[in-house]
Amino acid sequence: MAGSDITERLRAKVAAVPVWWHEIDLGHGVITPGHRGWDFDALALSSLEGKTVLDVGAWDGYFSFEAERRSAARVVALDHYVWALDLEGWQRHQRERLAQGAQPLPAHEVPGLWQPETLPGKRGFDVASEALGSSVETVVADFMETDLDSLGRFDVVLYLGVLYHMENPLAALRRLYEVSGELAVVETEAAHFPGVGARAICEFFEGSSLVGDPSNWWVPNAAALVAMCRSAGFSEVRIVSDTRNHGVPGPDGVVRYRLLAHAFR
Repeated sequence: MAGSDITERLRAKVAAVPVWWHEIDLGHGVITPGHRGWDFDALALSSLEGKTVLDVGAWDGYFSFEAERRSAARVVALDHYVWALDLEGWQRHQRERLAQGAQPLPAHEVPGLWQPETLPGKRGFDVASEALGSSVETVVADFMETDLDSLGRFDVVLYLGVLYHMENPLAALRRLYEVSGELAVVETEAAHFPGVGARAICEFFEGSSLVGDPSNWWVPNAAALVAMCRSAGFSEVRIVSDTRNHGVPGPDGVVRYRLLAHAFR
């Protein structure tokens, strides 16, 4: 097949996916129309050659596929909630509710959006996996409920953009510790609260009060993230990167930003 035909077919497959979250270079001049967010290099990882990697909350799989490209021996992409959603319908529901001055409902409570049998939210991952000829394994499971012994332990676990969606973040970090053989990489929404000094503080968000998403619950400051990881069992926690200096204080003086930490077993 001519190169131009391959490109056009791939573009058609990408266009058929209504919602992309990750920007992924699929080759043949085709890049998915998602967000860049954290670049893999920003995770500040040493060589993954020969390592086993678990990507919790993989979504479209950018970090999973990139770990594979960087010579990880085995990569497992785990997701459940996003993969089971009609993402286009969820975005429409959010827009409609906010326009009405009402809070969006939890996505799994909106009739027709929750489809765990067909996994409409996994289409982007599947298209990217096929295009890349990937061998990344998939596990469709709720990380908070799946059997961790069956899942196993991995040298490196990626926990990116997940923590603030957890109703019980400490319990989530304890489970993260159980599957982390060497290192867990935790990226999360964070906040700087003026006047609290070195105290560990988390802010709770009721309903959809954080960016219109009712699946957002807790946002820690840096001290709280470190303390929670240590309380979960990790021996050492290092803040690797944050975007606090790029944040703009709100009316209450709170700066909201993204935080990245390495938690060592």
